[in-house]
Amino acid sequence: MPTDTLNSTEASPMPDRGLRSNGMRDLGPADMARFRQIERTFLEASAAAGYREVRTPTIEPLHLYTAAGTLSPQALDRVYSFLDWDGWSGERVVLRPDATVAVARWYGERGAAGEARVSYVQPVYRFAAEGNREVWQCGVELFGVSAPTADTELLLLAKDTLSAMGIADVTCDLAHAGLVRAAFAAAGLNATEQLEAYDRMLDGDASVTADLVATHPQGAAALRVLSEVDGTSVGYVANLRAAMLPVMPAAAAALDELDAAARALDTAGVPFRLRAGTARSFEYYSGLTFRFTASGRECVSGGRYDGLAETIGGTSAPGCGWAADILGLAAILGDGVLG
Repeated sequence: MPTDTLNSTEASPMPDRGLRSNGMRDLGPADMARFRQIERTFLEASAAAGYREVRTPTIEPLHLYTAAGTLSPQALDRVYSFLDWDGWSGERVVLRPDATVAVARWYGERGAAGEARVSYVQPVYRFAAEGNREVWQCGVELFGVSAPTADTELLLLAKDTLSAMGIADVTCDLAHAGLVRAAFAAAGLNATEQLEAYDRMLDGDASVTADLVATHPQGAAALRVLSEVDGTSVGYVANLRAAMLPVMPAAAAALDELDAAARALDTAGVPFRLRAGTARSFEYYSGLTFRFTASGRECVSGGRYDGLAETIGGTSAPGCGWAADILGLAAILGDGVLG
């Protein structure tokens, strides 16, 4: 999520934080008025699309985020964890570092819940050496509806919500975790190597493909095709299909879903770019991932995470969602909000 430094005339900027804890912000009356306006627009747009608001606890058990690798070791290193003491016993808990996992827990604990559309407005807490450690998010999650139907619904809801807020000229980056996994599997990378390579790819490390080809020459063709994923038209998916399927046939379903998303955005008049990856939470994303930007800033990001609810001990169901940093949206709109 965005962590831009946002300015305000109502309180001191972050470097001169006075008695505040490091990485925390005050929001004065004008800041809160802007916050509530964005929150209200989001809730109205999501409610009109059938999404009902939920709220999960600020404190969650640590094992919720360690279950079957829900979060990577790098992400777990940034959580606020402590012992919830109860006499001589207690459990290790965290301040909620990720809203999607918490909402998936809520959904999974309801049993055979079927289809569910939910929205939320709540903060997540992640350690950062610099910048914000409390990030207020608004987001939606859609359970029980498979790709590509749900993916298309969420893409269009994001576009409509941003438009209702007055954020224009948005563009969207599209990717699919299935393509990345198919290429890495074809190259023989293990799970740890896949995470490391994916992070380097998102960081724009131009040497990652050459390094992987050197260590996994048997997967050179698949890796080189993946590194060249960068197109801006529906027709480009057909080109990807022709290049990828001969070396990684397991990518067929992912390409179908990517094609459906590209066509939906094209019909809606949203410029898009097909990329190899867009989302950091590679551990639980299983399908389409996307990122909307405006004025050079990320404003919405999300994707598909089929199996997440079951992974953390709940009901098996397809799922997907997106989230936005509320204060990041204020910055895109040009409203001065405290950094």
